[in-house]
Amino acid sequence: MSQVLDPFSQSPHPLVGSVLRATYEVKSLLDRGGMGLVFEAEQIRLRRKVAIKILPVHLAQEPQALQRFQREAELVSLLQHPHVVQIVDFDTTEQGEPFIVMEFLSGESLELRLARQPQLPLDFAVRVALQVASGLAAVHSALIVHRDLKPANIFLTELSEGVHVKLLDFGIGKRLGGQPRLTGENDVMGTPDYMPPEQAQGKTAEVDQRGDQYSLSVIVYEMLAGRGPFVGDTMEILEQVISQEAPPIETLVPDLPPEVGPVLRRAMAKDPEQRFQTVMDFANALSAAVARPLTTHHAPSTDSVRSGERLFAGQPSARGLPHQLRATSPALGQGSRRVAEGHSVISSEAPPTLTDLLLALSEARKARSARDVELAATLVERALTIADQLNDSESAAALAREEALIEGSLEMSLGRRDRALRVQPPWVGEGQALLPEEAFLLSRIDDLSSMEEVLDLSPLPRVRTLRLLVRMLRRNLLGTGVL
Repeated sequence: MSQVLDPFSQSPHPLVGSVLRATYEVKSLLDRGGMGLVFEAEQIRLRRKVAIKILPVHLAQEPQALQRFQREAELVSLLQHPHVVQIVDFDTTEQGEPFIVMEFLSGESLELRLARQPQLPLDFAVRVALQVASGLAAVHSALIVHRDLKPANIFLTELSEGVHVKLLDFGIGKRLGGQPRLTGENDVMGTPDYMPPEQAQGKTAEVDQRGDQYSLSVIVYEMLAGRGPFVGDTMEILEQVISQEAPPIETLVPDLPPEVGPVLRRAMAKDPEQRFQTVMDFANALSAAVARPLTTHHAPSTDSVRSGERLFAGQPSARGLPHQLRATSPALGQGSRRVAEGHSVISSEAPPTLTDLLLALSEARKARSARDVELAATLVERALTIADQLNDSESAAALAREEALIEGSLEMSLGRRDRALRVQPPWVGEGQALLPEEAFLLSRIDDLSSMEEVLDLSPLPRVRTLRLLVRMLRRNLLGTGVL
């Protein structure tokens, strides 16, 4: 059998060509994400195409990541609905990596459709909204909340009746009532652009089905306007979601039917009590607002969907993070002028210069060679702070040349990446004010979080995440332990 290349590395993935549990022959890698790899495979005995999502080894060894992965399989297996992706099987590879077997879908995600065509026709947007709402209604009737509804998790297949929607990725979904939570009271999980205000504030206990309704209304807004209601970097969007009203969609799309705007504003209300009672009430109100009621189509089984197109269980999205998380963050607060005893890089009187930045990096390289991990990290932090102050192309170029030194020094300071991270309450000590980014990261850390998981799941740039973790450990906002 000819080898299929990993589309991300141009070299064969080790699993391609293997047979899992004498049942599934792995054909190719389709998608690579923070919480798993997705492969095209064939169920040998039935000669049926399937998609297999595998949790990588480093995450399979982390209790919280493993529990979330298993929960996704359990939640989705409870649902049998034409607009929810179907789970076929759940097992582990011979190497102990858990995997979920899903139905094989042909088409593309709504995220890719919007990347190609940012503004979609009104009828198309309403039809998608009705089908998503239909799937969510089944999810909600099973007392499940998705909590991460976004265009990447809405898959579009093209059938003779038109577009057919499938809901994907219940990895951070939750059951309402009685089960132990894998997220804490103040966790912020999800994608900022589509997150309801109560979720953005970390009020996990208050997030219910109306949170999914809010997310769907934001997606409809984006399909119609060609942009989301809030723009900016990650932290700016979170602050807007919590405290600002979205621009009226009529100002961006003047030719919309007049009732569309009020329907979207109600579904996007900051207070969940002011939204529609159910997600189907919202979708039906939206359909009525366009004065052309649309019906959903229950498609035949996925096996009858035409083949020969790019296939998924998650199409490869644009390289790197999606646009909503590809952003720079506000400059961090200024550190001490004195780097370490006997290593004063800049004076307290003079403003920093490019020479100071280069000197800090040079001293950091020497400290790292001498295996003085903490001093190297301190000097790197000093260099980054100087670059924040200078904010020019020369300092940015100097940091780019030393990317390996910067990232390596911060990683060495953090220690083993499988160490547990634990929040040390209270978050704010005497005279310590939290940066928004620090609060955001702290809200994502609970007693089962490891350094590896935080780095994988953080939407912030990697070096900034490392930098924040080092700073918070030094300020005793975080502690470490053993999982």
